[in-house]
Amino acid sequence: MASQHADAGYKKIQLITNAFEITQLPTKKYAQYDETDVVSSLSAQLVTFNPPCPIRNKRVQLIHHLQMNVAPEVFNPRILYDGQAIVYASRQLKLANNGSGTFNVRLGTPGAADPAAKDADYPSPFRHVYDLIREKKSTARALVATNLIQLIIRQGPNMHNTNNGRAYFTGEDKNVLTGSGLELWRGTFQSVRPTMGKMILNVDTCTAAVYQSGPLINICLQKIRARDTRDLDLRERDMNFKNLEKFLKGVRMKVKAGKSRIQTIRGLVPAAGEFTFIKDDTVEMTVASYFQQAYNIRIQYPRIIGVRLTSNKNPRQDIIPLELCEIEHGQLFKRKIPEELTSDMVRFSTMKPHVRLEKIQTAAQLSVRSDFVAESGMKLDLNPMGVDAKLLFVPSLFFHPERPALVVRDGAWNALRQRFTQPAALAHWMVVSFVDAFDIRKITDMMTARGSSLLNSCGNLGMNINPSPFIQARANGHNAERILTDSVRGYSEQLGVPESDVDRFLRKLMVIVLLPNNGAGIRSAVKHWGDVTLGVATQCLREAKLHKANDQYWNNIALKLNARLSGTNFFSVSPVLTQLKNEPFMIIGADVGHPGPGVQKPSVTGIVYSHDQFATQYVALTGIQPPRVEQIMDLRRYIIEAVGSFAQKNQGPPKRLIFFRDGISEGEFDKVAPLEIAEIKAAFSDLWVKMGVSPQQSPFPRVTYIVVGKRHHAVFFPGRQGQGDRTGNAYAGSLIDSGVTHPAVHDFYLQSHAAIQGTCRSSHYSILLDENWNNEMQKVQELSYTLCHVYAKATRSVSIPAPVYYADLVCSRGMFHVDPNNRDLGFDDNVSTVSGSSNSPLDMSRWQQAFRNVHPRLARSMYFL
Repeated sequence: MASQHADAGYKKIQLITNAFEITQLPTKKYAQYDETDVVSSLSAQLVTFNPPCPIRNKRVQLIHHLQMNVAPEVFNPRILYDGQAIVYASRQLKLANNGSGTFNVRLGTPGAADPAAKDADYPSPFRHVYDLIREKKSTARALVATNLIQLIIRQGPNMHNTNNGRAYFTGEDKNVLTGSGLELWRGTFQSVRPTMGKMILNVDTCTAAVYQSGPLINICLQKIRARDTRDLDLRERDMNFKNLEKFLKGVRMKVKAGKSRIQTIRGLVPAAGEFTFIKDDTVEMTVASYFQQAYNIRIQYPRIIGVRLTSNKNPRQDIIPLELCEIEHGQLFKRKIPEELTSDMVRFSTMKPHVRLEKIQTAAQLSVRSDFVAESGMKLDLNPMGVDAKLLFVPSLFFHPERPALVVRDGAWNALRQRFTQPAALAHWMVVSFVDAFDIRKITDMMTARGSSLLNSCGNLGMNINPSPFIQARANGHNAERILTDSVRGYSEQLGVPESDVDRFLRKLMVIVLLPNNGAGIRSAVKHWGDVTLGVATQCLREAKLHKANDQYWNNIALKLNARLSGTNFFSVSPVLTQLKNEPFMIIGADVGHPGPGVQKPSVTGIVYSHDQFATQYVALTGIQPPRVEQIMDLRRYIIEAVGSFAQKNQGPPKRLIFFRDGISEGEFDKVAPLEIAEIKAAFSDLWVKMGVSPQQSPFPRVTYIVVGKRHHAVFFPGRQGQGDRTGNAYAGSLIDSGVTHPAVHDFYLQSHAAIQGTCRSSHYSILLDENWNNEMQKVQELSYTLCHVYAKATRSVSIPAPVYYADLVCSRGMFHVDPNNRDLGFDDNVSTVSGSSNSPLDMSRWQQAFRNVHPRLARSMYFL
């Protein structure tokens, strides 16, 4: 039975987590060797290890081959290799001069050892983790010991399975995505983590996209949705050619001619069998005739595309006909998964809580069977850990302030028969439809009918809405911006808006755009036109949703419209928020959105800041910076603008600033957070000088800096069957601040929302600076939970505080700030990047010139919803 702690705002509960206690640390001592002392000389077809081999899996193969085939008498028992630069051995290796060895290794053949003179070992006692788990000190030696325990756990599974270092995938549990050339594989994530008094093993399920293996010709036919091999007779200008080349570039394949060899696809060529080259600098011949002559292989389809194994700038092209190529098994697809496959990914990844827990327990049992774990002497408790947790009381929620507080069940509440806190007026609105199936009569009925319609929902929620919108039906999506501009002009002329009132008219205008199901390109054009070019609020509605629209759907649209028009939908009240309102305060959400792997495009920064007493109204600031730089480079400028704007509206700067930061991994805490905190403080100093105020007259705002993490693998389940919500998950409001938290960081996990399906995920909060409450965790926990209930476009609590969610939305809109007609520059990871090597520096000046700020008319609105 859960015990009540009403004064503290919670009741005690018991949960189970996907962590397993390491009951005995490894008993063996390990010597450490720098991997750069292990050198392999490979044949011309393989990369050389000295200098370092760039492909991680190849490095792992070489080390494995070294100890199993080249020098097994030296590497017995087997060594541990971290895939990067370090090798561990559980005893002194039998190397020349009691130091290190140089080995000649060729995959598939034995090699010889060559003596070297460098002594590179030192002991790594596992008791050094006590610095962290007992003394709460994050020392270098504790990190080394933790990494070695991690390596012992991961070495066995990673050696024999497809893996990304942190998780492995056996390929036994998979789903083929027909027509995509991809498969989804379910895998196992493993991570050793410190917590107070002990080390634990975190085990979770995960999913990865993997290239389908097998004959390349079949995969290409699937990809272009064709059956006839002759459909692969493509020219370089064909869209199918470009899509296939982009999809296959960098993929490893086996060539079925002569001695089987593994090669990497560098590109495609048309009519590969007819490609001509000069053999031995004397004879001109085709690729087809070469394979006939050299291998007695007749090429059946000389006119279809083939694979290029060399750079397109190489004067000696190495071309392989498609029919001789087979994709290697188990290659991870590392780019962003195509949008049309997202629903398949979600369906495959989604598991009921009890099913997920069973898979986790099975995976943990497999972990202890590893030879490396057994040899180390490490022992684990295979029962999932129980944790003492708290169930936070739900903050009070209100639509209209004069009505009773809302009833919240399973993290959700109903907008039925409610009125917005501050309803906005929708005096001028228009509908532009790019859906051929909707005529004016159909659109008018959807928007203004007495029953289920947008007009009805907005009116019921208190908005003063014009009953007669301007409607443009069956517009041509090929020139969306011109059609939208003409429609706005036609509407203003219909209303007789004088030139002097055009700005006022546009500030109040809402443009609703109906999109076809494949309307992503039109949406980009609409948002660029509205957000950047003209400065009018826009709301896009998808055709598929409109066919099933009901009162709930239109209420959700009304939530977005009211917030975009500077209204307030609802607000939350809690003790900590009441305390904050005693003096001016500001909540900031911040994030950096990065391009996908291998994509050379800028990262997008997003900052939102509150300027009202309930922390429901936010203004966004955004920009771009060099790719994959996690620190927000322009943070000082953003803070100056945010605090200065707040001071103008509220007759003075905030006294408190609570900064929620998304996107920083634990490994970047010490690197990024101190720099950003310093920039925040420097911004105060610069702004106070600008305002002509000294810190003695008006002290700087007190700062609390909190990192909110979503990309972690801690999962929490009800302590007993029947103790969860209707989906079998732990209840919304479950708080975990002991048992699995970090010993050297003030952190907690908060499951603030209820899952609609599958297993619910908590968010991880790490407090890296707290000048407001001096690390009184309850205040930060309560505030975080309260802010999860004010996400303007949902009548349910969300997984992260609303300002963090908003910052993420701002980052995701980076593409809308660049002209969609600019074919050289674009933020979509599924289109080609700017020309140039992915290893060459990005020309940021071109992007800065193309990137446009939000139009001043929208700058202080929540246009990003």
